[in-house]
Amino acid sequence: MAKCTLCNARKGKRKCRVTGTLICSLCCGENRNREECGGCSFSSGSATERKYQKVPRYSTQEMADSPELEAISNVIETALCEIWVADSEHVDDSAVAGVIESALDHYHFGADEPDPQGGVIAAGHQVLTSAIREELDQVPAEKLVKVLAAVYRSIRRRTNGGCSYLHFISNFTGVYPGKTDRPLPKFQSVQGARKKV
Repeated sequence: MAKCTLCNARKGKRKCRVTGTLICSLCCGENRNREECGGCSFSSGSATERKYQKVPRYSTQEMADSPELEAISNVIETALCEIWVADSEHVDDSAVAGVIESALDHYHFGADEPDPQGGVIAAGHQVLTSAIREELDQVPAEKLVKVLAAVYRSIRRRTNGGCSYLHFISNFTGVYPGKTDRPLPKFQSVQGARKKV
């Protein structure tokens, strides 16, 4: 990865709309100003203002009519079930919605990956992105984002609190508490790290 064009010391991970180059998160924060950086996903407060429901997505009918899209969503939903099984005490529908939000932050909004020590959502993000890298590396980013957004909408539509969405998809993935065919990820959860659906 290229070095930050401002400090030339750290890795440049953020595409700066002002310089048109990759800069590090520290330089991004130190050199940010409201006028030039307004609307950038990295500008102050923008992460909380992201409209996940407005991210382009495939419709329910498009998903149902395409075996390819269903296969992509199966990889994503299997990973969500594995996150649930690995820590069913702390993971519920709102937690996996937070995991999908963090994936959209990364794949759609261009944000850095969360700190792996940052709780259940960050740990879940690592599990999901690992599954994406291993099984969906040939899927174009635009298609992946639209499937992630469709899964996010499904979570919001099917949840009634608790784990109702997770119970529903476990019927299709075959991964639920007490049964799984793959080794499960190990991570330490932190209560209160979940985002609300």
